[in-house]
Amino acid sequence: MTTPAQHDRDLAEGRVARLKQDLRDGLATPPADAGEMDRLVAAAHRLLDAELAFDEAKRRLADAELEARHAATQRAVVYFAAAPVLVPLVAGALVLFEVLSPVWLLALVPLFAAGLWLGFGPVRRAGAVIRERTRAAWAGSGTAGCLALALFPWPGSVVGTILTAAGIAGTGALLWRESRIP
Repeated sequence: MTTPAQHDRDLAEGRVARLKQDLRDGLATPPADAGEMDRLVAAAHRLLDAELAFDEAKRRLADAELEARHAATQRAVVYFAAAPVLVPLVAGALVLFEVLSPVWLLALVPLFAAGLWLGFGPVRRAGAVIRERTRAAWAGSGTAGCLALALFPWPGSVVGTILTAAGIAGTGALLWRESRIP
């Protein structure tokens, strides 16, 4: 099923192809009189107008596709932001009830802030921004998983803590990089 923007582009493309063929047919033999030349010039002008309409239709289609990606990204990052927000909240409660050391706040606060930015920060309608926000959302979710693993007192908790720190730095770097895109 085609979208209205795709339909408009296809119609404009067909019109351009038809006008080009008409112009080629008219130029197959040299024009005999000024009337034929005027018809060829008029056909060339119609072709130029049709090509401009085709370019505009392609631009509208690209805008529509970008808007669809933008909407899908905004929905997806809200879901991805759940883990980077909820895991630090639960861990913060454990710090509050003195189950965990307050040192954990050094990891919890940046991850919580990154999760809030992922979920509620505006996503501009630019392809590079959409890609960066999606990468940051994946990194934030992975970091929340590493944080959850690091909270359990098992021999691999040191590895989980290191991965959490690296993930927080990576998520922050991706969000910072996104903010630097013009």
